[in-house]
Amino acid sequence: MNEMHVYLLQHLLQDSANRYPDQEAVVYKESSITYADLNIKSDQLSQALIQLGVKTGDRVGLMLNKSIESVICIFGTLKSGATYVPIDPSAPVSRIKYIINNCEIQLLLTSGQGADKLIPDLDTNSALRKVLITEGDAQQLTEQCKNLEIIPWEGLLLNRRGRIKLNIADINPAYILHTSGSTGLPKGVVISHLNALIFINMASDFFRINATDRLCCHAPLHFDLSVFDIFAAIKSGATIIMIPEFLSMFPVKLAEYIDKNNISVWNSVSSVLASLAYRGGLENFQFESLHIVHFSGDIMPVKYLRILKKHIKNASFYNIYGQTEANSSMCYQIKDIPDDNAWKIPIGKPFPNFEVFAINGDNRIISSPGEEGELYVKSATVAIGYWRDEKMTDEKFITDPHDSSHNPKVYKTGDIVRIDNDGNYLFVGRKDRVVKSRGYRIELDEIEVTLNNHPLINQTAAINVPDELIGNRIVAYVSPIEERKLETGDLLDHCSKFLPNYMIPEVIEISDSLPATSNGKVDRNVLKDKAILKYTN
Repeated sequence: MNEMHVYLLQHLLQDSANRYPDQEAVVYKESSITYADLNIKSDQLSQALIQLGVKTGDRVGLMLNKSIESVICIFGTLKSGATYVPIDPSAPVSRIKYIINNCEIQLLLTSGQGADKLIPDLDTNSALRKVLITEGDAQQLTEQCKNLEIIPWEGLLLNRRGRIKLNIADINPAYILHTSGSTGLPKGVVISHLNALIFINMASDFFRINATDRLCCHAPLHFDLSVFDIFAAIKSGATIIMIPEFLSMFPVKLAEYIDKNNISVWNSVSSVLASLAYRGGLENFQFESLHIVHFSGDIMPVKYLRILKKHIKNASFYNIYGQTEANSSMCYQIKDIPDDNAWKIPIGKPFPNFEVFAINGDNRIISSPGEEGELYVKSATVAIGYWRDEKMTDEKFITDPHDSSHNPKVYKTGDIVRIDNDGNYLFVGRKDRVVKSRGYRIELDEIEVTLNNHPLINQTAAINVPDELIGNRIVAYVSPIEERKLETGDLLDHCSKFLPNYMIPEVIEISDSLPATSNGKVDRNVLKDKAILKYTN
């Protein structure tokens, strides 16, 4: 069968393996793999997967923590013609089972520990048929579950050479990333090879990533930030430095790891960098190689950005805006640090290959400073849609109402933005984070920004508790900078200086730390459940 003349994500690796065969492709702790070996091993895995019954268009589960093997699995799956579906190994078993069955995953790549967690709870009607383990006792696992074929990684890749030619279109799904769904069930965002390649090619060129760079991979594989970390590095012949998960709990060790490994491009959610700023002892390190710092996902408090720029002197800092459904669509380079009480750092202007616009309540595209509206992203990077959710896909992925060509697709973000005096967009808040209390419209994110600007606060979350009399009560949860004491009265006084009375939280709870999601963001769902239980009349 002749291979179609289309360019796919796996071709990024094949090209770099030809150009930089002896260059380190991936480093994890004390181990590394070259581009040549990564290409060979992923070829071997793809052949093994095909012989195990994987067909073009199938979904293959990757329930793996970051490692060299996990990158082999990503490219081996893509080369087999399948779609890779990363699954958080630390997720509840019920969520893992839902993703496996909803995506009809028949083959799962995981660790022995991951298999041991999942197998006892598998239903007899599960879609899963085969589990390939990167380590562990396959025989023991087989005895635990007779319905599954457990296949050990060891020996699987041996004596396989060459590459099987397949017909794979660039509009075929490359991966499915799961995000939180409003129904309580995760929703799978389907990204094609073409969607991803347009973004990766643009971002690599925009940030001038090259073969001398060493890109961190801090995000877990099921989080969309990992797409840039892995594929932009592979496209450029750069080296991926896998950040061990535990390091995020120890900011000083993380700072040391960044410095010691000569990381040149950093990409993470804002909260990780905020933690480095106030607990990482940055003054003890040089960070001479670090020249690009990306942050996204959360609002970055200006007070922490000032510390970061003071100690990471050679880096350009970028606030990156985007969604899993459309990749990163905008950025803002921070050249001058605003005042600590600045409302927010702009999310900037669109990247090349992206068009963004915001529509106000009158169904008019906003264009003047101060105007607000809901943001729409138009680009060939916009996802195919949600896996097996036609209703939600039709609601969020639409044709451009202001363009008769209706091409490409438009993603309706649900984010409210404002235009500033320089033509940059400011993130105001989520459309679903706007609530009413006593008849007033309240932006919960504005309350969080105000509290975050307090010099002794580390993290905040503003939560609405439905109330039949006033609409919503506002409860704020805050955590202090390490070893600093916060007083509720002081925080209320701080809020009164910047917020109207109707936006000041009725209750402020102070905790040593706030719950976090697996992506490192504050878990507002946990806090909302807690607030409703405690403060509902």
